[in-house]
Amino acid sequence: MKFLKRHDANYALLLPVFLLFLLSIWVQHQASVMDGNDPSGIVFRQIVFCVLSAIALFVTSLIPTNLLLRFSGLLYVLALGLMASLHWFYDQTMFEQTSTKRWIRIGDFTIQPSEFMKVAFMLFMVYLTLVYEKRKAERTIKSDLIYVTKILLYSIPTFLLMFMQRDFGTSLVFIVMLGALFIISGVHWKILTVVIGLIAALGAILLLLVFTEWGNRVLFRLHFSQYQLDRVRAWADPLAYQDSIAFQQVRSMWAIGSGGLLGAPDTHTTVYVPVRESDMIFTVIGETYGFLGSTLVIFLYFYLIYQIIFAALKTNNKASVYIAITYVFGLVFQIFENIGAAIGLLPLTGIPLPFLSQGGTSLIAISIAMGIIFGLEKFPTKAKKRSYALKESRGLT
Repeated sequence: MKFLKRHDANYALLLPVFLLFLLSIWVQHQASVMDGNDPSGIVFRQIVFCVLSAIALFVTSLIPTNLLLRFSGLLYVLALGLMASLHWFYDQTMFEQTSTKRWIRIGDFTIQPSEFMKVAFMLFMVYLTLVYEKRKAERTIKSDLIYVTKILLYSIPTFLLMFMQRDFGTSLVFIVMLGALFIISGVHWKILTVVIGLIAALGAILLLLVFTEWGNRVLFRLHFSQYQLDRVRAWADPLAYQDSIAFQQVRSMWAIGSGGLLGAPDTHTTVYVPVRESDMIFTVIGETYGFLGSTLVIFLYFYLIYQIIFAALKTNNKASVYIAITYVFGLVFQIFENIGAAIGLLPLTGIPLPFLSQGGTSLIAISIAMGIIFGLEKFPTKAKKRSYALKESRGLT
């Protein structure tokens, strides 16, 4: 088939992905054991998700990057439609537990559309950036401002749906991805300064509203939930609320601290952590293998990030670099926020730890993004172009 392409396997990038797949199976097994449950069912599900993710990675890697970018608008619309469908086809059980409509239930499985939106959002925003750069040979502050405004306008449906789903954490991921794209694409520094200043001012205002009674009333009118405000208050002084709103975060810090340097001894009584298998999966690593094990996992993430960036730069292709950098910044933010929340440095936002947190949708969506990065196309040098043209003229291609 014409749209499929052959490329050399990037084993240096494949290695950390494969190791994280294996690690995800182990941490889900360990989390189930620590909670006193039978791990066989959880392990089987995780193995199925890893196999499906590996297939998704392989298939996506065969699709040319320019084809994905060409149809990125359609993918974006489809992702928006899937997210909008949550208004009617949400998982009733999850809604009763969290008061949010973020999951679609199909049989025994749930799908979180926002995970797929991260990939579609990245591709479409990169496509709009490339179109802008192609049309504007000479960039000015005015043209950059028009470009930023256009990007923000196209982003409104995503942020509106995130707001309706009360998913503040994932909204932050999209903001970080946009910020990375603006920086790597060379948006004028004056515009970036204004944008960063506005975001910082908005963050300061939100903090003021969280810690004042009148501010709480304003936030409730904007459909913020009580638990979202409690998470910020719990982060500011967790020990003061350790038996109430900060219970999960304090328990997380105790669990990680109990691991010491090399992990808790066999005689150690496991620290109970709510939702250990999902938002707090890092506590499993910290408690079981201590500081050393936690450091190795963080190093594995950094090695993955390094390989993604290196693979993109090696292509000598602007589109490839934009895709990789935009996605990497979103990935780094998710890792930083999840681990930061687990050790008490940041407030809880419900952002999963990539690869390791329970959830097949997240794992498959990440694997699709990894497949895109595996399949990034190289931009041929002049010598290679001449060689290709010569072969073509001789009928060798």
